[in-house]
Amino acid sequence: MATSMLRRTLLEGMAGIIGFTFANPLVGVAAAAEEIREAKKIRKTDADYQYQPNGRQRCAICLQFEPPSKCKIIQAPISPSGWCRYFAAKENAH
Repeated sequence: MATSMLRRTLLEGMAGIIGFTFANPLVGVAAAAEEIREAKKIRKTDADYQYQPNGRQRCAICLQFEPPSKCKIIQAPISPSGWCRYFAAKENAH
C-alpha cells in the first residue's frame, strides 16, 4: 500500500513539473506576440494623444477603445478619459 501511494505521489509531482515546463514557454510566446502587436501600433506622440478629453470626445466612447486601457490603433496604456486625433465616436455615444 505504501509503495502505491509513493508511486502515485511521484507521478503526480512529475505531471506537475512536466505541465509547468511545457506551459511556461507558451506564456512567454504569448507575451512576446503581444509586445509585437503593441509595437506595430501608432505611438501616442504621433497620434497627438492626451490624457484628458477633448470636449466630450474621450477614449471610452471611441470605436477603437479596448477596456480597460488599450486601443486597437494606439500603443497602450491609454486612459478611458484620454483623447487622440483618431477619435471616432461609437454609435449612440454620449
